[in-house]
Order: sequence, then structure tokens, then C-alpha cells
Amino acid sequence: MAKREISNLDLKVQFTNEYLRSGGLEKILDPNLLQDLIDMKFDHNGKAVPESVTPRANAFMLALLGAQLQPPYYSKDFISEYSSILQKSKCFDQINIDTIEHFDKIYDEYKVKDDILFRGQREARWRLYSNLQRFWILHKLHEEENSFEEFLDKLVTNGEIDYKENIKQILSEHNVDTLNAISILGFLQHHSCPTPLLDWTYKFQNALFFGLDGLEENQGAKEIDDYFSLFYLEEEYMGEGGMRKLMEGSLDEVGQALTLELIAKIAKDEKQRLEMEEHFKGRSYLDKDRVFGSSSNDTRWNTKYNWSIK
Repeated sequence: MAKREISNLDLKVQFTNEYLRSGGLEKILDPNLLQDLIDMKFDHNGKAVPESVTPRANAFMLALLGAQLQPPYYSKDFISEYSSILQKSKCFDQINIDTIEHFDKIYDEYKVKDDILFRGQREARWRLYSNLQRFWILHKLHEEENSFEEFLDKLVTNGEIDYKENIKQILSEHNVDTLNAISILGFLQHHSCPTPLLDWTYKFQNALFFGLDGLEENQGAKEIDDYFSLFYLEEEYMGEGGMRKLMEGSLDEVGQALTLELIAKIAKDEKQRLEMEEHFKGRSYLDKDRVFGSSSNDTRWNTKYNWSIK
């Protein structure tokens, strides 16, 4: 007689074990199901023996596995997280790194890259929430504010009122005199105010530092807690949406406006003004090469690495 085969049995057992060891045992109210799980047998390699798995136990484990094939549950009342490496792999192209040799290979490849954005997070289960999203959820601001967008508008407005001169001073040091929402939020972000911005870096080593900072060994049951994450975004896929492109377009527009304004001030008459405008057409008052702010924005959030901390 052929041996019984159960699809994805190892994964089913893994997620069932994680569920039971993470408080799920108390949630099972069917004593027959509990007994079925207790009666399951394992071979000398720790693999479940298919013949010992009842249809009821298999159905239960299949439901737990199926939950990992869906995106994390979202609710406006709490911060959702990835519950498994498998679940996270449905949202990203993902590589798990579990050996020193594999890490060294990745490190040598990416430490010299300058056209990729990186972000390190010390918990692989964390989603890419901004501080403002976390603040909004944890303080249940949806119960007090009309909308997240309106709350953000107020944040920018108040930030400009309170810190306009501070921000303009910083911008002037980098040859920029345009105050906008991004510059205001950037200032607030680095003065402990929650904003919708996420910090990214072009330095692989910097992202690695933030992924490791405060890292602790996993004391729980879930495999995902054995890892921290490092996300990366390849600039070649960002097209015209990258911040470098956006900054160039914005600076061109602002620089040309400043050029026209300056011409209007120094031209002796209308004829000279028109001649000067034609002469300087297409030129910008701002030197883009001297302006800070080359980080990327419109992103393809599709790639990350997990590193084991076991």
C-alpha cells in the first residue's frame, strides 16, 4: 500500500506549532481536535508521520497555513505585522540569509552601490509604517480628526508657523530658498515629531546599522522573530518618479522663476527685459549640483533581505 501524502505538511506543522506556542492552545475549544494534535506522531528527523494526521487535524492546519498566504490583517485600530516569513514573501521579493558566507557575499555586493536606497529594521515582522501612521493608530486619532490628510495638512501648517526661520536657515546653507512641505516635514522628522516620511539611505552600511541597533535574540516561538530586515529599492525602476528627477524638475521651475524675477529688476526697459529673457531662456538661477536632497520617493517596494539572528 502506498504511503499517504499530505501536501505542505512540514509548513502546516510549523505554523501549527507557532500558533500553539503563541497563545493559540487556549483558543482551541474542541477537545477532539486537541486530542488529534496530541496523537500526531513524528519520525526520527522530527517530520510528522502523515498516517497519524487525522482529516480534522489536517483541516485545522490547512486553515493556519492559508492565513499565511494572505496579506496581514489591516485595521484602523491597531498596527498590523507580518506573522511569518512566508506571509511577508507574498509582499516582497525576498531572500533569507542564514549563513556567514551568504552574508559576506551580499555585503561585498551592496556596500559599494550608490544607486540603491536601503532601509534597515530590527524586526522582520514590522511593516513599513511611518511614525505618523503609528501615532495616528496608537492614539486613535481617527476618532478625533476628520481625516489623515487633513491632520497632515495641519501638521505642515503648524510646522511652518513654529519653525519657518529655522528651516529657512538650514535650506540657505545648502543654497536653497524654497520652503515647501517636504522641507518642513524633513525638519520635523529629525526633531522627534511624527511625520509620514520614512528614512532611507544610499549607504548599505547605514541601513545595516539601523537593522542591528537594539537587536535582541528571539525568545518566542515564531520563525520570523529570528530575523531582522533590510529593504532595498533599485533606482533604475523608479523612472521619472525618483526624488532626484523630482528635485531637478522642481529646481528648474523655481530657478527659471528666479531668473525672470532678477531680469525684471535689472533690465532698463521692456526691450532689454525681453532680450535678456531670450538670452537666458532655458537657464536656471539655481545650480542643481550644489543642492542637497538626493533621496528617492516614488518607489517599487518589492525587495528586501532578511538576516537570521539565531
